[in-house]
Amino acid sequence: METTAQINQILDQKLANGPHFVLDVRVNARMNPPKITVIVDGENGITIDDCANISRALGDAIHEQKLLEDYTMEVTTPGIDQPLRLARQYPKHVGRSLKIELKDKTVVRGKLLQADAQSITVEEEAKDRKAPKSIKKLTFDQIDKTLVMISFK
Repeated sequence: METTAQINQILDQKLANGPHFVLDVRVNARMNPPKITVIVDGENGITIDDCANISRALGDAIHEQKLLEDYTMEVTTPGIDQPLRLARQYPKHVGRSLKIELKDKTVVRGKLLQADAQSITVEEEAKDRKAPKSIKKLTFDQIDKTLVMISFK
C-alpha cells in the first residue's frame, strides 16, 4: 500500500466519529527527508492544539508501523482561499456569503441559509437591487466548487 493511502487509513481510524476530519494528505517523497502535509478541518473549526494533537497521534502511528524512518510533517487547516470540499464543511458557514460554481458552469452568489448531508439552501443575491431575493436549494452533485466570500465591512 502507498504511504499516502496508509496515512489516510491511520487518520480515518484516529479521527473516526470525532468532530475533526481529513481534507487532504500529501506526501512529497522528492524532499529529503520526505514531507507529509495533512489538511484537516472540524465541524466547529479547529484549533492549533487540535492540529498538534493530530500531529502527535499520527507521528506515533507512523513510528509504531515503521512507515517512514525520517520525515517532516505539517498538520494544517485549509486556507481561507480554499474551496469547501465536503458536505461536513458547510454547516459552520451558515449565514456567510458563498460563491458557488455549478457543474453546468452557472454561478450562484448568496447567503448560506441551511446545509445538510445532501444539499444546501442559499438566499441568492438579486441581480437588480429592486428584484426580490430568491431561495435556491442545491444538491452537492450539482456543485463543482464553493468558496466562502470574506467581507471586511
